[in-house]
Amino acid sequence: MHSEEDAASACAHATALIAAGRLAEAREVAETVLETDGPEPTLLLVVARAHMAEDEDDHDDDAERVFRRALDLFPDHVDLLAGYAELCLRSDALDRPGRHARGPVLLERLRELAPDSPQLLRATASTSVLATAVAKGPSAALVQSLDLLQALTTAASPEAAEKDARRRAALAPYDRRLAVLDATLTALARPGRAPLRLLVRRRPEYLFLAQLTVAVLLLARHVLGPFPLWVTCAVVVLLQLPLLALRLLLRGARARGGARASGASAAGPAPAEPPLPAVRPYTRRQLVLIGAGAALAFSAFVTTTVLTHLEDIAYPRYEAAAPYTFRGMTRTDMGDELDTTAASDPSGRVAAAFTYFYTGGSGDGSELAVTASTGDFHDATAAMVYESDTLLSSTPGVGSLDDSWRADAGAYGGWMQCSRYVEYITGEHKAICFWADKGSMGSVSFKASDMSHADVEGLARTTRQTMLLPASSDS
Repeated sequence: MHSEEDAASACAHATALIAAGRLAEAREVAETVLETDGPEPTLLLVVARAHMAEDEDDHDDDAERVFRRALDLFPDHVDLLAGYAELCLRSDALDRPGRHARGPVLLERLRELAPDSPQLLRATASTSVLATAVAKGPSAALVQSLDLLQALTTAASPEAAEKDARRRAALAPYDRRLAVLDATLTALARPGRAPLRLLVRRRPEYLFLAQLTVAVLLLARHVLGPFPLWVTCAVVVLLQLPLLALRLLLRGARARGGARASGASAAGPAPAEPPLPAVRPYTRRQLVLIGAGAALAFSAFVTTTVLTHLEDIAYPRYEAAAPYTFRGMTRTDMGDELDTTAASDPSGRVAAAFTYFYTGGSGDGSELAVTASTGDFHDATAAMVYESDTLLSSTPGVGSLDDSWRADAGAYGGWMQCSRYVEYITGEHKAICFWADKGSMGSVSFKASDMSHADVEGLARTTRQTMLLPASSDS
């Protein structure tokens, strides 16, 4: 027969190992006594709970086998019934329907044996999804972050926090939580890492300020004038770099601390309670800061998305205002046939289109032709103008090309490209400039036997701004 004192000591030791996260060793301690002295309900319960703590399907199956074996031997043991009920009620009803269905049956048995017991209350609470999540406990990363925050805010200095963590970890080298805290403080205590320590203590405030900065930048593009979106993206990346550096440091410390604790010897009884206090959740102020920052950034993102879309589809309105005379030349009208260009446009983007010829006069610029369309061209791009080869190839009369260059589009904005060429039929030296903006596109060509680039651009801009006038707001 086994000694009750030996069983109680082994149970306490194994329970402490579970609290320290050394689940395999906890099972080994309990199973060693069970093999030597025979079945004992509390030790069987410890083995089952050590399997449950792994939070894996295979270990849950092992835990169920232990519970069923134990209840065959001790059918009315309240703790065993409660533990098995918890396992069944927390199982997935779709993945393990049989196990999940056994939960209510076990609860009824518990109500018969111990109607007001804490075991029944704990097992009953397992039916709640929230209780299941709470029972699994916080993640290792969250525990590490909150332990670190507690240590840095309560100690007189980072050095004092590191010294205290090293002392406590030395007393319980098998405790994963203490080992991780020690490794983390050691890493943060290195020279040059004061900004990361500040970030640990003020992470909610930093997140709020970072999200506020992003929101301001997103909205500033519509208030102060457009600037490249990559500027905002670059700021977002820069703001994320400190958080990324801290995340990598914490991950490395978790790995080192966990490996050190797993390799430590657990000789002798482990402490009955973990030496660190329970993990504290974030304060209400911290949660409000994080939530407010996230809501602000999201609102700014939605607002700037809507405004960007509205700005993108907006386009300037123009009215055709070709004068009868221009620079000493006389306009030749092409008749009503020009109206059919806009009417036949299948996309509905062209509101009006015209082509005018100006002849007569004297000097450079005589015999000028201008073709333009007005309408909704909000999806116009610079490539439509700067790919001059495509435009010139579809322009009648263009012969050998002398040169092409990007020109200043002038007060109306948009894009302009100019070229000089020799006309096929006449052999004359001419120039042609194409332009486009969100509300118009067209071309102007004229004689340019000895005109400079600046003169060609100037005549093209003057022609464009003379033939097209901004439409009045009430038109």
